Amino acid sequence: MKPKFILLEKNFFEKQNLKLIAILLLTLVTSQAIYSQTVVERYGRLQVNGSHVTAENGEKISLAGMSLFWSNAGDGGDFYNSQTVNHLADDWNNHIIRAALGVKETWDGGTGYIDNTAVQKAKIRTVIDAAIAKGVYVIIDWHTHAAEVHKDEAVAFFTEMAELYGDKDNVIYEIYNEPINQSWNDVKSYATDVIAGIRSKDSDNLIIVGSPTWSQDVDKAAADPIIGDPNLAYTLHFYANTHKQFLRDRALAAMNSGIALFVTEWGTTDASGDGGYNQQESETWLNFMIDNHISYVNWTVAHKNEDSCVVSPGMGLQGLTNGNLTTSGIFIRNHLINRAEALSIDDFTIDNVKLSLVQNPVKDILSVNSTIVIDNLTVFDMNGRSVFHKNINQNNPQVNIGGLQSGNYILKVSSNNTSTTTKFVKL
Repeated sequence: MKPKFILLEKNFFEKQNLKLIAILLLTLVTSQAIYSQTVVERYGRLQVNGSHVTAENGEKISLAGMSLFWSNAGDGGDFYNSQTVNHLADDWNNHIIRAALGVKETWDGGTGYIDNTAVQKAKIRTVIDAAIAKGVYVIIDWHTHAAEVHKDEAVAFFTEMAELYGDKDNVIYEIYNEPINQSWNDVKSYATDVIAGIRSKDSDNLIIVGSPTWSQDVDKAAADPIIGDPNLAYTLHFYANTHKQFLRDRALAAMNSGIALFVTEWGTTDASGDGGYNQQESETWLNFMIDNHISYVNWTVAHKNEDSCVVSPGMGLQGLTNGNLTTSGIFIRNHLINRAEALSIDDFTIDNVKLSLVQNPVKDILSVNSTIVIDNLTVFDMNGRSVFHKNINQNNPQVNIGGLQSGNYILKVSSNNTSTTTKFVKL
């Protein structure tokens, strides 16, 4: 017969082992859930908190995505399908897709929503459903310069969309794309009625309202904001080669006045959408939006012969999926991929080969243990901006990052066209 204290000790350790196993299993499941999270699962229902559109938990964010072209235009309509949404999410790491519902234009030959309602609604719903299935955000955009002319139709449309999709965190309503010469009072009057329609079916998804002068007069909205809705933001539109520091100053002043901005449309070119591709000014704008926690959506996924379009002229969906991109398209795709890689953490492995940091935190010398040849190392700050890059072409690389400020960073390691990321702390 064994002594009683030995039996008690054995039972104690058996219970501790079971607890340890349970903790390890929970950790594994939790880790897998984190790695498999979609964008919407990670950030939840977007909320206006003060001067920012934030994650549901209040975290300040700057999400990035793409806008489709006018749905009533032949240059963009063939991208209104699940293949486009899935490719942008998987290959471009796109956070947001904007469905630009063409309402009625003199040039559309009766193809817009007002004259061809069923076809246009089906296009928009195809994109919405695909975005929800993929776990990315979708902006339902009433894409016109004269929304108040068709206010009744807008109220009916958005009320229907709210009833259909109001329970989905993915959905964002952009109820007036770009007023031009309308007064802010005219825009407010229109917006108030459309907002009421949405809120009759959906109490809390984000609503975005445009402002006069192609949604650049955000100062007028800030001086006389729409009241009574806690989850309302204002769109800011710009084209990098036309709208420069003056509009950044105006945007920052509007935010400092207390309104939240969301850039639902921006281009790398002149305001016409063509000519004047300006990478330097585009990067200045991107840094501004990241620094100030403004989410942004680029114009546009289309194959029209305009420089702001990301697909080469006439190449269609196949051009997008095969990488036949314009200069602007290449620039935007690279930006979206780098931002998404910097803001997400995967297992620190390449081709099933586990990598590790020699030390973490790091003082000056960043060293990676690797049995495979590393092509290059890139360091991103927590806003997703590249702050250090070095081509290596060796295993067990060491680089001096003493010039970086103290803080948290993301390391991207690339080898043979494959990459992985990990977090580290710089002392």
